[in-house]
Order: sequence, then structure tokens, then C-alpha cells
Amino acid sequence: MKVLALNGSPRMKASSTYHMLTPILEGMEAAGAETELIHVRKLDLEACIGCYTCWVRTPGECIHKDKDSMVGAMESYNTADLVIFGTPLYHFSMSGIMKTFIDRTLPRYEPWLVPHASAPNMTGHPERYHYPKKTLLVSPCGFPEFENFEALVHTFKFMAEMENIEYVGEILRPAAEALSRRSLQGLFTSYYDTLRQAGEEIIRENSISEKTQAELRKDLFPGGKQAFYDMAGAYWEQQMDRFKEVQRNKTSQNIMT
Repeated sequence: MKVLALNGSPRMKASSTYHMLTPILEGMEAAGAETELIHVRKLDLEACIGCYTCWVRTPGECIHKDKDSMVGAMESYNTADLVIFGTPLYHFSMSGIMKTFIDRTLPRYEPWLVPHASAPNMTGHPERYHYPKKTLLVSPCGFPEFENFEALVHTFKFMAEMENIEYVGEILRPAAEALSRRSLQGLFTSYYDTLRQAGEEIIRENSISEKTQAELRKDLFPGGKQAFYDMAGAYWEQQMDRFKEVQRNKTSQNIMT
């Protein structure tokens, strides 16, 4: 199986999204999958302008094809058996660069309006390509509740249905900001092992077992919400103090000169 993972975090390798995707892909590789990871930010994508050039003037080709790296990314997308959409939760939805990527997949379709193949009473477009076959959502967020992902999950489920792609499921991680901290990686060894297990199960069984799902949903930090609030508050106070110290040093240097 060929797996393409899209990292939609602008922070790329310095992100919680990347630290979740990496062990998932390792597990998939252990199960025999061929994997590829694309950092969407590196594509330097132009925004879709809704010109429909890809439907009329140059069928299947975007007007921006010589301005960014989307052509190569779409070759990987259109030949993958499974695409993993990895995106941080930004204001209850996906990141802006991930939305831009999805918008730019429009050339995959033809302009004709036809009855949707799998959604009764809905309208669709004929496909130029019949890949990917499956999709998985991976997303971290800063808030500690899983309920914050509801709109995001609905979006990707609906997109999969409308694009005739099997929705394998989602791996969500609330209270995930600490996953991006290099100094804290040792705290999450068990969680990363569970992500690897989930990756293996998806390739071998096409789903994540209930046992693994339960492990994935466990809190990263003990003590409940108030303990999490206190820890997060202490972190942000520390960051503000560091900024104030930098500003004080700059002011002192300006006075001395």
C-alpha cells in the first residue's frame, strides 16, 4: 500500500502534527506500507482563484502549475492508496495552508454536473483520477477536550463521502502543544508507541482496534483540567517573562549607546 501523509502545520517539523505523523508512518512502514511525507508549507502554494482554467482551457492542469510545487504533490496524491491529512486545529477548522492544498485539488475533476455516485440526492463532478482510495485525519489541538474537533471531523468525513473516498477514521490529540517541545519528548514515549501501533493496525486491519483507540484517548498529563490549566498558565507566564527580559535588555543597550 502506498501512503501519503500531508503535514499541514506551518511549523513543519517543529509541530505537534509532525510528532504525531512520524510514529504513525513508522508503524505503517513496519506493516509493509510505502510512505511519503509532504510538508505542505514547503510547496509555497498559490491560492485557487476560481478561474476554472483547469476545467476549460487546460483540462486537468492548474493555471499556477509553473509557480509552485503542487504538480509534484498531486502526482503523489493521485497515486496514493491512503492519504493522511495532518493538520493542527486552527479556530475549530484546518490550517490555512491545508485548506489551500485541498482547494488546489480541483483539477482532479471535470466540470460536468452529474448525480453523485454514492450520496443520494446530491450532485457531483466526474473524476479524472480514482485515487486516493482511503483517507485518515490526524489532528492535535491546544484545548483539552475532544469536543473541539467536532467541526473538523465533520468536514473531513463529508469531504471523503463527496469524493468517493473511504474514511478510515481519525486520530485526535487534545492538549497537544507539549508534543511540539523538543525538551519534553521523553514524556511521550508510551503515546508514540501507541501511535505506531495504530499505524500498523490501519495497514493490516484497515481500522484501529478499540483497545488502541482507548489508549490514544488517555490524557497526556494527570490531574484533570485544572492541573492542565495551571501548567499551561505557568508556561505562558514564563514566555511573557522571557519576552519582557529581552525588551529590558534592548532598552538598556539603547540607553548605553
